[in-house]
Amino acid sequence: MTPESLCGIRHKEQANAAKVIGANPPLFLDLPDGYLIPSLDLRRDIVREIRRHKPDILVTCDPQNLFAMYGINHPDHRACGQVVLDAVFPAADNLVYFPELLAQGFQPHMPKEVWCSLTNQANTTIDVTDTWDIKLKAVLEHKTQVQDPEKLIERFKSRRTEDSTEENPRYEEKFRVVKYG
Repeated sequence: MTPESLCGIRHKEQANAAKVIGANPPLFLDLPDGYLIPSLDLRRDIVREIRRHKPDILVTCDPQNLFAMYGINHPDHRACGQVVLDAVFPAADNLVYFPELLAQGFQPHMPKEVWCSLTNQANTTIDVTDTWDIKLKAVLEHKTQVQDPEKLIERFKSRRTEDSTEENPRYEEKFRVVKYG
């Protein structure tokens, strides 16, 4: 398996997962897996997409979360969170940052909220019980990253809330939400 062929497979997996949850097809920046760094070039790319799509809510990874429930958090996840937060502030809504994007027609935009997932500093909890099975189906679309689907399903089931029962399971997701404006 070459990195290029794996990238093509993962594009399909991500597109399939997006279909499962009813999302638009994903945008890929085609950066090599495992080598992501929060560079100025990548920040510009993220600012361009924020200005292009003008989201009210932007979701990213918490760059401060070194340790995840499954061990060490992937460095790409931490770098992604860092560069997205740096793109939101101070760059996305500021005319001074990346004037070349203005010349291309990308006007400044500030999301109203940024939601950081996989955080140890949660300030928002959402009951996701009604969509938990859909999330699991979407995650299972990432076949190259799920070596043992049965173990993954069991791991997902173990994430029930304390007040869950076998007959009435409940699931929550926690986020660090930053609000602007």
